[in-house]
Amino acid sequence: MDWLAPVNTLTGAAIGIGSTLLADRLRWRRDREALNQDTRRQAYAAFMAALSDVYSRLHETARETLPPSEARTAAHEVFTSSNLYPLRYELALIAPWDVMEPVNQAFWKVRDLRDLVATGTRTHVTRFANLSLLVRARTGLVRRRSIPYGCRTR
Repeated sequence: MDWLAPVNTLTGAAIGIGSTLLADRLRWRRDREALNQDTRRQAYAAFMAALSDVYSRLHETARETLPPSEARTAAHEVFTSSNLYPLRYELALIAPWDVMEPVNQAFWKVRDLRDLVATGTRTHVTRFANLSLLVRARTGLVRRRSIPYGCRTR
């Protein structure tokens, strides 16, 4: 029975190597998921911050008494300086569809609000108020839908 000791040694080594590889694989998967979750959280937060900023600045522009040409220039400046397009494209790469759908809806409603403000519409107009409600509703939906995908607070 001289061969029993080497077989036991090889079996022990195989079990040790296998358990180490399995533990490393599980740790790698957990670290990768944490990194993906952090990336999604940052992208969602950046988009939501930019969306909120655009909405606030459009609201301020609509409160001012501006001639239509200045209102159009101001509304388009607010929208283009916000980086909403690149942030939305970034989300399209990393977010699941059930998050992207309300992201797109919120984006389109803010864009509609921009077009409305660009015509010189003021905040007291019913269409402005209705569109503002839709923007806030879509933003809330984005927030609720993104929570399962990495936006929970720790």
